[in-house]
Amino acid sequence: MRSLTSLIALLSCSTCLIFAQSTTDTGLGDIQDAITSYLGPSYAQVSGSATSDDPLPSEYATSNKKTFILSNDFEITDQTQIREYNFEIKAVTANPDGYERQIYTINGEFPGPLIECNTGDTIRVHVKNSLDIPQTIHWHGISQNGSNVMDGVPGITQCPIPPGQNFTYEFPIVQQYGTYWYHSHFANTMADGIAGPFIVHSPDDPVQRGRDYDNERVLLIQDWMHDQSTDIVAALKSADGYRGSPGAPKGDSILINDGHASPDDPNWPEGVECNPPPRAEVPVIAGQRTRFRIINTGAHSMLRVSMDQHEFEVAEVDTDPVYGPTIHEIPVAPAQRYSIIVNATLGQAGDKFKLRVHVAAGCMDKVQQDTWAVLRYTNNNEEYDDKGEEPEDKPWDDLAAFDSPCRDLDDQYTLSPRVAIDANVKPLQTLSLSSKFGTFLGTQGQNITGFAFNNISFQNQIWDPVLPQIIDNGKYTNENVAQVVFDQDGYVDLILNNLDGGIDHPYHLHGNEFQLIKRGDGNLTVEEAQAMDLSNIVNPLRRDTIFIPGNAYAILRIRTDNPGVWALHCHIGWHLAVGKLATVIVRPQDMQKFKQPEDWKGLCAGQNSTQEGPARRSVAPTSAPVSHLRNPRDARSRDRSRKGSMRD
Repeated sequence: MRSLTSLIALLSCSTCLIFAQSTTDTGLGDIQDAITSYLGPSYAQVSGSATSDDPLPSEYATSNKKTFILSNDFEITDQTQIREYNFEIKAVTANPDGYERQIYTINGEFPGPLIECNTGDTIRVHVKNSLDIPQTIHWHGISQNGSNVMDGVPGITQCPIPPGQNFTYEFPIVQQYGTYWYHSHFANTMADGIAGPFIVHSPDDPVQRGRDYDNERVLLIQDWMHDQSTDIVAALKSADGYRGSPGAPKGDSILINDGHASPDDPNWPEGVECNPPPRAEVPVIAGQRTRFRIINTGAHSMLRVSMDQHEFEVAEVDTDPVYGPTIHEIPVAPAQRYSIIVNATLGQAGDKFKLRVHVAAGCMDKVQQDTWAVLRYTNNNEEYDDKGEEPEDKPWDDLAAFDSPCRDLDDQYTLSPRVAIDANVKPLQTLSLSSKFGTFLGTQGQNITGFAFNNISFQNQIWDPVLPQIIDNGKYTNENVAQVVFDQDGYVDLILNNLDGGIDHPYHLHGNEFQLIKRGDGNLTVEEAQAMDLSNIVNPLRRDTIFIPGNAYAILRIRTDNPGVWALHCHIGWHLAVGKLATVIVRPQDMQKFKQPEDWKGLCAGQNSTQEGPARRSVAPTSAPVSHLRNPRDARSRDRSRKGSMRD
């Protein structure tokens, strides 16, 4: 029988298969216990969340094309203002790839509505949680300088918004511009639809409309599941696993913006009705240059983007404008963003081409999965004559093979920030966070199997968050989350070691962008880093989300000008679900000056502070696993009398 250690390593990630060595054989009961320990406890018991057998909501999701087409009428100015939004988080029905299911949305829209502003503006978002589970919203990439309480991480910076309650997020955009996004940071509900684009303009942006490009588009790409995230986790915990497997699942499909048509998908389950919306179309004005702001909002897959016959220039990495290469294809890991500039000079209004997205299968068990949207040429009024037929199939002949290694763009090309900032100082501190999969000791002396930083697997006390404790006490003494503390004002180095052989991870740091000082293979110690000459690096790349291969490291340089408690975690949801989160605590002595808004404190009122709940995508305790497994090749048992797709 395969050893327990070997099985756990196999379960740890669907991006690769790892077989750890052990001399101890394990019985079936122990293996089932290990599966339950690995996958974490069920959160349906605490949340009351719906299972796949419940009726679908009567309301259908809508799609707003203004989410994807930025208007040239938007005034880019240094005159600041308050921009106010009302977000209702609610459940609706949608079929973005032809498979009808319940999803979670902002105001019934999928994807969520566009937030667009200028540097210096104040964003005010009134959130009403109409779900039967708690919620938070994280503003991905926004520094929250001076507004750490608004970062939106349950158990770290706030208590979540309880069902039926309201909370207002308010924060200034401080000296930032570029491509951002927002998403749920509670349980796995980002994967159920709670996400949208967040674009910040500035007259100081080196990539200027009218000079470097003529028009702007948002391109949201993601992997997508046919089942509710809570159902998936509950099934994974069971002896049967999810779809017969205990491993983290690959996506059922890939979505571009508000969906895609996939009736010819070879992975489509037999006997299940496919009722797709029209294939996604992305309009570009013939003869003009279009800036595409690409955002991977998915929960698992690195995705590669290409456009038949069109090369493009890379102009932005996450939120930093760069001088980048002109290429045919770009890899985008979960949570990463890129701007590319495409010149539409290969035809006239009415012509169309394939815009392709496919899984970077080298880190997804060699799974071949792809889709495409229509890249449509229009005239200045965005009108065209539709010729009806599909675009010709003319992919570039140098696209990466499906099983090519997964690598960040900076690991393949030179990317030079247009606003140069040299790393020409010696860091005041050098600390490290090392992540790996294994079995670790929990706060109650129990064994926890999952991912960890510095041998601490995150156990989220959602009603007793870290930030208010540091504000009150100047430190955080619990051992439920790994932490590194930078208490000096200046530049510091953080070493990220990915100790998982063969498992690649996208790491996101909240509240800060970092300079990428160095990459390398193996495990780097603090002493080894301090012995290196890292005080004269010319204009290194800056970003907030980095993809690190297995058995590799990266050195990040951070300017500690933003006091706060900042989450650092893997942006693959299934990894975060089993503990892959740490905190970077910056100048805790200055955090004691933070104001604590009454409505922010009120979110914790009357709650059980000892209760463990979701990390972002983990789950709360239960006595026994319950299977919600539904064979994907069985026809759905739900009422299919309602027909339709997401409507404009």
